[in-house]
Amino acid sequence: MIEKKLISVIIPTFNRAQMVCDCIASVLAQKDAAFEVIVVDDCSPDDTGEQIHSRFGNDPRVKYLRNTKNSFQAVSRNNGAKIAKGDYLFFLDDDNLLKPDVAVELLACLGRHPDAGLIAPLAIHQRPGRENAIWTLGSDFNRWTSQPKDNLPSLPIGQLPDSPIDWPTTYSPNAFLVPRTVFDEVGGFEESYEQIFEESDLGWKIVEHGYSAWITTAAQTDHLGFLEPGCVPALRHLGIEKKARTYCFARNRLRFARRHFNFLQALSVTFVFAPLSALYYGHVALKNHRPDIAWAYLKGTLAGIFGL
Repeated sequence: MIEKKLISVIIPTFNRAQMVCDCIASVLAQKDAAFEVIVVDDCSPDDTGEQIHSRFGNDPRVKYLRNTKNSFQAVSRNNGAKIAKGDYLFFLDDDNLLKPDVAVELLACLGRHPDAGLIAPLAIHQRPGRENAIWTLGSDFNRWTSQPKDNLPSLPIGQLPDSPIDWPTTYSPNAFLVPRTVFDEVGGFEESYEQIFEESDLGWKIVEHGYSAWITTAAQTDHLGFLEPGCVPALRHLGIEKKARTYCFARNRLRFARRHFNFLQALSVTFVFAPLSALYYGHVALKNHRPDIAWAYLKGTLAGIFGL
């Protein structure tokens, strides 16, 4: 076990007062770890700030920061990192409930891999209809299409292999720990992404700087999967249930390809796969009576193609 050092848990949130408070409570229940919790409120219109102060205002480990304007996840995470005092930064989405030994196990994994720049817990889906299924045992992308490649996605948690404990990855959505020195070295989150692909981009920058990245099954978190009121399940499954998110999804896929794939691969993504994706996503959106989503995906694709 490596020396116990301070972990800064950074939780961006927007309009999820009850959910983020439950997430904070799961962090405060961590065993044998020194940590601070930094909640970055992205100008929530609900009573997020009031609920946090009511439940955790007397706990000096919990800090509340409110953005000056709605700025999305990349900016929120960077803003949290700016005031963090920890040796390690643990970025955690607000729709998680951590198991009590996550912090200890993440640091233990870091001790097993001294060259690691990113360590993530195993995320277990708990969204209705997907209960007790793992998210992934390792995430990557197909360089020619930009399609995500997950290792054993949606495997029932009861079928989780006994070994290995640590699975290599190139990034982690949802929850991951990064040494502060590594985060500063790679320049933090790329804020031009706003939302979607900023986590993938950070992971890839870390790996491209020569560090390894791991998902450890010894550390686990229940991923509740926030559902917007009235969202269409078919669109939520594709990650395009909101117009702004849909636009960024389509645009950032192309930005990510240009930043991290070679020239021919980026051309393939830009002029073959992206137009085909726009047709497919547009079809699904129109089939579900959401022309606004279809239009947002098309606009995002065009913005990505023209580098906007």
